[in-house]
Amino acid sequence: MFDNEVAARIRDDRERDGSLFPDYGRYCFAGVPATLGGVLGVDLPGDPLPDDVVADVPGLAGTAPGDDADYDRVCHVLVDGFGYEQWRREVAAGRAPDWISDLAETAGVTPLTSVYPSETAAAITTVHTGRTPAEHGVIGWDMYLPEVDHVIQTLPFTAKSGKPADEAYGVDAGDIFAGGSIYETLAAEGVDSVTVQPTKAATGAYSAHALAGADSRGYEDLDGFRSLLTEALAESDPGTYCYAYLSNVDGAAHEAGTDSDHYRETLSAVADAVATALAGVPDEVADSTLFVLTADHGHVDTDPETNVDIWEHDFLTDRMRRYGTGDPLPPVGGARNVHLHLRPGTTEEVIEYLDRTFDGRAFTREEALDRELFGDRGVSDRFRRRCGDVVFVHRRKAVWRGDEPEKLGYVGWHGGLTPEEMVTPFAAAPLSDVI
Repeated sequence: MFDNEVAARIRDDRERDGSLFPDYGRYCFAGVPATLGGVLGVDLPGDPLPDDVVADVPGLAGTAPGDDADYDRVCHVLVDGFGYEQWRREVAAGRAPDWISDLAETAGVTPLTSVYPSETAAAITTVHTGRTPAEHGVIGWDMYLPEVDHVIQTLPFTAKSGKPADEAYGVDAGDIFAGGSIYETLAAEGVDSVTVQPTKAATGAYSAHALAGADSRGYEDLDGFRSLLTEALAESDPGTYCYAYLSNVDGAAHEAGTDSDHYRETLSAVADAVATALAGVPDEVADSTLFVLTADHGHVDTDPETNVDIWEHDFLTDRMRRYGTGDPLPPVGGARNVHLHLRPGTTEEVIEYLDRTFDGRAFTREEALDRELFGDRGVSDRFRRRCGDVVFVHRRKAVWRGDEPEKLGYVGWHGGLTPEEMVTPFAAAPLSDVI
């Protein structure tokens, strides 16, 4: 069942004026790698989740390295964009796919806050490194690199034109984030890692570093996902960590929102793919495998007709830092995690403008760090260079640039501080109980 007691505790402790701040060090998505590493006896970066998150999982004595557990394999399925609030809502309304409803009963579902930003590029880098955004330095999908005076798209590792960033600007993909991958650490301790992801996520310059140490396998569609996940588990040896990632639900939420037929049809197709893949796993493997389902973030539905085009606000563009060409440096991060790099001496007046013009929260870089918005375990030099002078989070709307109108046209968005975006699920159970 859904752990409403933990949900209430998180809201009481971390919600301020409608914004839900990350619960780093406790009930936070950043603790997932360390917790799952602990099941396999490996000490990974980060703070493991509180003991009560896994206390009711049969055969799981603890999460710290060296604790005894009845599992020699972990299967971690991450459904991008499938937030705790969306899961609970669909079950309550009787609309959830049968497997998703059954899993909520079998596994129990504990709410965790996402990291900030509640956004794929930052959160997925946390999955692969065990580090918070403040540590690894990935602030969002779009990121300004002052050393080359250009904006890149982080996970695809491309210029905005789509050209590979190393070819366009001479950027080294190894500098995208700080710290090594968890898969290298697992391998050093004798644990094999297999990752199952869409081909575009399984390959490329970013993935070469983020997935270093893992056997990375890519699929083209849900049929490919089914066969690859079944194969990865069925052929695994004891001492294996399997990570499987699905982006479909996130894409449907962007396109049509979380209260749409398209969203629910996509969720049903994804649930069927996961259930079918797991059903093909031999009993002897399932008996010794811990199954975990998570998400990196949820979604808040916006109105594309009223989403904000920042290029229409001359007050802001006049105060943005300039490229060497003289053009204003655009907002980066994401539409619910807006980083503004500003001309010297303009930060205070920009914050005043944002406060009186929009319904949202604006933080200076120093305020964001003081509040530990991006993490509580230290701040890397990469992060300090890349974080905007101002970080702005609109209450309910997307705030982006009119030269990318397709993004302003999205319905579902994430990256911000609403509970819909910030609360993610952690469901764990013996795989033999799930299939």
